[in-house]
Amino acid sequence: MNLNTILFAVLAAAVHLVPLAAVAEDFDYVSSNHSWSISCNTSGYVLRSQYPVTRFHEAGVNSSVTREKETLYLGRSCDASHTVLGDGKWCWANGGFSAEFDKMRMGFPRQELMCPTPQDDFLGCRC
Repeated sequence: MNLNTILFAVLAAAVHLVPLAAVAEDFDYVSSNHSWSISCNTSGYVLRSQYPVTRFHEAGVNSSVTREKETLYLGRSCDASHTVLGDGKWCWANGGFSAEFDKMRMGFPRQELMCPTPQDDFLGCRC
């Protein structure tokens, strides 16, 4: 075997290993310019903001600002709960998923929820 053949074989093997390393990383999601990480439990999905989120809450003279890490829960019965925005609902489609609350919609375009086992069925949560 000559040196060129060995180098080609090593490079070909390296090209196939790179995608495997990317698959092993945690999934990150983006909505409204905020980064979220995901985990799952028996009730559904749990997304946590990776950094504090600053929100202005309009209430006239009683307006306020919060700055904290937030958690978004997406339940099996298409219910959604957010530590700042309250309760709402969520759905998924081929173009991503979203959660709607009283005064805000959080869209996750072109992103797919990962973690449930094959027996999990979220078909009822289609948009």
